[in-house]
Amino acid sequence: MNPFEILFRDDILLSSRLLVGADVLCGIGILAALVSILFHARPSADGTRPGWVAHGPILFLTLATATMATAVGHRWVEVNHFPSQTMAEVLAMFTLALGVSMIVLWIALGLRKRGHGWAIVEDVLILLVLAGVVFTHAYVRTLATAQRDLPPALQSWWFAPHLSCLIFSYATMGIAALIALVYFLTRFWSGVYRGGQSWQSQAWILAGLLLIPFAHLVTIPLLLVSAVVFAALLAAGRVPGADTVLRLEKELDDVSFRAFAVGFPFLTAGLWQGAFWAQEAWANYWGWDSKENSALITWLVYVIYIHLRLLGGYRGAKAMSALVAGALSVFLTFQIFGYLPDSQKSLHRYTDDGVEPQEGQQGPAPSAQQAKAEVGGATSAEPR
Repeated sequence: MNPFEILFRDDILLSSRLLVGADVLCGIGILAALVSILFHARPSADGTRPGWVAHGPILFLTLATATMATAVGHRWVEVNHFPSQTMAEVLAMFTLALGVSMIVLWIALGLRKRGHGWAIVEDVLILLVLAGVVFTHAYVRTLATAQRDLPPALQSWWFAPHLSCLIFSYATMGIAALIALVYFLTRFWSGVYRGGQSWQSQAWILAGLLLIPFAHLVTIPLLLVSAVVFAALLAAGRVPGADTVLRLEKELDDVSFRAFAVGFPFLTAGLWQGAFWAQEAWANYWGWDSKENSALITWLVYVIYIHLRLLGGYRGAKAMSALVAGALSVFLTFQIFGYLPDSQKSLHRYTDDGVEPQEGQQGPAPSAQQAKAEVGGATSAEPR
């Protein structure tokens, strides 16, 4: 269905129409980011951009995020429970978390105060986040959005904080990985222009970007966007010098770590809450469910990153590679897990259409006969 048709149809749920409205704001924000990039190529005499240009991208990101928050709130009312039961609901929560995370990082890390040299990277990051929201919502519209009653398995006060912490951490780690990819792209195009790196080094960077799983969704679009930005700077005669690029790479390394530092405590809290929930439900903190194991592996990858950086002194490409590896593990846990053979018996799999729920899985409430057969009534479980 045409998104604009959804926007004006009264028979469509208000939450779905609000998500389309957020997409419209994201589209305007993408144009604002492109305009800001163009102004950055030809700044004013004092090296700045007009205020309306400089603040346009973050303004539309904020408006889109507020609209997504309203959509999630209406979805909460429509389904009468915290809206994170199906994949469509969780992805809507993820895009909201993506917008919130970018705004939090923009404020907490003082991106605006990092000077003229950082401005174009800031615009590219916001553009990529906005584009990610639009493409994710397009995928959400292909999923079932029918209302489902929350089963007894998920009727626990742990449900909302557990999911919220994990989704916010996934969004923040995703942005940290985007910064890492921007780092590699900056190094690649700078090497292409100056020939400062060997062709083997350039080939390894390009191969690494293209061989990442699902490169067509992330790294190839990033490569194309960065190529356009580089071409615009080249045409304007404003390609940064080698010292500027080196300084920018160091800032990217620093900002990516700070973004990781924002998200990692939420990832840890989500895992702890899941363990406490499992203890409350089954008197067992850890059940070795395949999703639990996948989430633990993701956490351990980021712990390795901390040790490599703080104890091993890793900086630059080595540290960024560990961040990208962590993001791939997050993607596997969050999205690809449901397609793996072992996920079919996991209690953490989303029970969208065509998935037969098991005890503790997200699915329809049990029948009256099933409820009577349960000893001690309803049970609870940890979802993700």
